[in-house]
Amino acid sequence: MIGVDSSAGMLAVCANHARDAGVGARLDLRLGDLRRPPVDERVPLVTCPFRSYLHLRDDEERLEALRAAHALLHPGGRLVFDVFTPSREDIEETHGRWIEREPGIDERADWDLAAQTLTLSVRGTQGSSTMTLWWVEPERWHSLLGEAGLDVLACYGWFDRRPFAGGEDSVWIAGRK
Repeated sequence: MIGVDSSAGMLAVCANHARDAGVGARLDLRLGDLRRPPVDERVPLVTCPFRSYLHLRDDEERLEALRAAHALLHPGGRLVFDVFTPSREDIEETHGRWIEREPGIDERADWDLAAQTLTLSVRGTQGSSTMTLWWVEPERWHSLLGEAGLDVLACYGWFDRRPFAGGEDSVWIAGRK
């Protein structure tokens, strides 16, 4: 398994967990960007979990990443990723408020509907961090996948394969044409 991340620290965490689980020798971890992954091999499956595509600022970056995934896939290979589109209710409940998500970890969501961004701030006993995520509507993901040369095989409402019914979360499975 090849793992790519732009954070050396996250790769170290992954390596430690893999070692502890006894599968460290099965991983090939590489520092890189999902828009230009440092991978020459062709693979049957590319996954982009944890809403990673939401770190891409615009359609140009999204297409670059989707085309990069397409280029890595064997013919008939699959790309699987998850993203969200926020609901009005989530925005109204969380906008501008610090909320304890886990004991000792607070989270604040600052939503910008016009820019379709979420600035997420997290603070806890070990420090704080802020990141910005950019979302697009599911219809746009469908179009971008086609532009990248991928066929949409399924779009689910969650990882348990519940049907997508227009909720916040979507899990996409696309195939290389």
